[in-house]
Amino acid sequence: MHATRLTTAGLLLVALLLSLQPAAATAAWNGGHDTVGSTGPSRTWYFAEGTTRQGFSEYVCVFNQGSKVAVTEFSYMLSTGEEIVRRYDLAPESRTTINVAGEVPPASDVSVGIESSEPVVAERPMYFTYNGVYSGGTDVAGATSTGTAWYFAEGTTRDGFDTFLCIANPGDAEAMVDIEYFRGDGTTTRRSGVSVAPGSRFTVAVHEDDLGIGRHNDASGDTGIKVGATNGAGIVVERPVYFRYGTQVTGGTDVMGAGAPRRDWYFAEGCTRPGFDTYLCLFNPASKDARVRIEYMCADGQRVSREGIEVPGRSRRTVAVHEDDLGIGRHDGLHGDVSAKVSSENGVATVVERPTYFTYRPYWTGGHDVMGAAGPREAWFFAEGCTRPGFDTYLCLFNPGGERALVDLHYFCSGGLRVDRNAIEVEPGSRLTVPVHEDAMGTGRHDDNGGDVSILVQSSNGVGVIAERPMYFAGRWRTMNKAGVAGNWGWGQISRGSPSRNRVALTFDIEMSSGNAARELDILKSKDVKSTFFMLAAQANAPGLLERMADEGHELASHGVSHSMSYDAGRLVSELAAVESTVNQRTGLSTKPYFRFPGGAGTAGLIQVANSQGYMSVYWSVDPQDWSGKSAEAVVSNVLANSSNGSIILLHDRDNTVAALPAIIDGLCARGLEPVTLTEMLYPGP
Repeated sequence: MHATRLTTAGLLLVALLLSLQPAAATAAWNGGHDTVGSTGPSRTWYFAEGTTRQGFSEYVCVFNQGSKVAVTEFSYMLSTGEEIVRRYDLAPESRTTINVAGEVPPASDVSVGIESSEPVVAERPMYFTYNGVYSGGTDVAGATSTGTAWYFAEGTTRDGFDTFLCIANPGDAEAMVDIEYFRGDGTTTRRSGVSVAPGSRFTVAVHEDDLGIGRHNDASGDTGIKVGATNGAGIVVERPVYFRYGTQVTGGTDVMGAGAPRRDWYFAEGCTRPGFDTYLCLFNPASKDARVRIEYMCADGQRVSREGIEVPGRSRRTVAVHEDDLGIGRHDGLHGDVSAKVSSENGVATVVERPTYFTYRPYWTGGHDVMGAAGPREAWFFAEGCTRPGFDTYLCLFNPGGERALVDLHYFCSGGLRVDRNAIEVEPGSRLTVPVHEDAMGTGRHDDNGGDVSILVQSSNGVGVIAERPMYFAGRWRTMNKAGVAGNWGWGQISRGSPSRNRVALTFDIEMSSGNAARELDILKSKDVKSTFFMLAAQANAPGLLERMADEGHELASHGVSHSMSYDAGRLVSELAAVESTVNQRTGLSTKPYFRFPGGAGTAGLIQVANSQGYMSVYWSVDPQDWSGKSAEAVVSNVLANSSNGSIILLHDRDNTVAALPAIIDGLCARGLEPVTLTEMLYPGP
């Protein structure tokens, strides 16, 4: 690496760096990412992409599976040309997570190079809100060497897609780079003479006209890309994409480029269940036309082959796997869990990627993309694999061969914990999905160092497999067992949470039709705060309101239908069912297990009735009486004076509440109190 440009920061020795979870608990990014496993540990790793701009949180996860401490030197190469070097000692048989924002200046575009005394495995997850709109995350396994050519099969510049090239030059000399765009309409565009300074990184906006191809809403906007260093300098290139796919799905994807075209490409993951649109992007950089075959091997053991697919020379083609023509169609079952092998039938090598856009669970939307693997192997390594609340992590194991594979899964957690799952069978010509966040073949869910996981996938009978690790993430509370949380508190009625945790629950009773709930949502979004909304039936039926609350990561609860202060048992049961039906039909979510009696007028007998229907009664510990017409200043003063660890704060959808809300949030945070949803505040129990 370009070690002659060390900054005055020098070398910082951090012994056995404490791990951080890959997404901060205060953030609620929504999306997913995926990566093919690394084929082995290395002493050298490179990442071209990375930023600490506002809205982005970048991490580097390092897996040291060996028995010795790994002394690592990180070179942070900024777009300004500055290089910052840090040193970390990494514990053996463990995983360590480094928060890049703590190592470089704010708002830095940064590439990373790693040199280690021992072989390690490195990934770079990054979570973001792009332009304040597109929430998601990306992850790539690092490159273990530089190269003079990098290829990408995907690179669309249609409306809603912002596509970039990140070029890192870790060497001591300037890199002169040419970029060739091979477009879906058969035309090519070349940008020559791009200079990348030594020890630096450079970003190209493909969707702009300068060094890219501009915005195009036809086949000319679908492009394969070759990035080449014309003066022999070694570079590393990634291609992040930020997107709005359709009307509802936003997020981002990123891949490390391929070093060369190949005749065979393998993909362990590929879903065509409802909510998942999966594509194969086929890029032929050669002048001769390519003819390829796609073999789909599904989790139910069935195979589907599509042969004679033409990919014209110096062009790219897209196959919709979720459609029937060249794909397998839409399937809500094991047949929709599909792996793929893409092979050249006429010897012309291609480059292949598999982007997927999804709605995973209600309102978990995003996308992920991988470059295919070269072939089956007996071992695959993953540095990342979080199972904390808010993260669902899977392993997709694909056996393209003719014999059953026996696979051992070795999970290495931060702090030295290890979990082994042995002799997992993967049938020939099939694929198996392992939920890492579950106990059976994974590690289970853990809200501590045990939830920060690296993974070694190892064949124990010599039959090679392909392994990918897709992850889906949203607000922490979304994966918490809400009924279990209520049970831990004894059901009944709750009025505050644990005094040992510095969290408070912002709760809103939505009772009006004034539009104030939407204004409160605007404020919560600007502050990146998630809350719990107790809905009256009439307000739950307001067009788009429930959907927006759910989409923006808020929790929905019941406030009944009539706002009655004098329920009888039958009426209470009926109203609970009515609100639950509306919320579930509109969002796919449930109001259970939270109900708030209007005015808090729940008798012991009625609370038991609510409990019998799956609801605990939620009272409050802070009531600023915003409903009584008090001034915004008085509301703020009351909330801040009376809130402490575990407070349940009662608010409404009134004009003065809207005016007070920004100061309430800022004041709580200034006092070290984190405003969260009710579930997250109560989790896991007293």
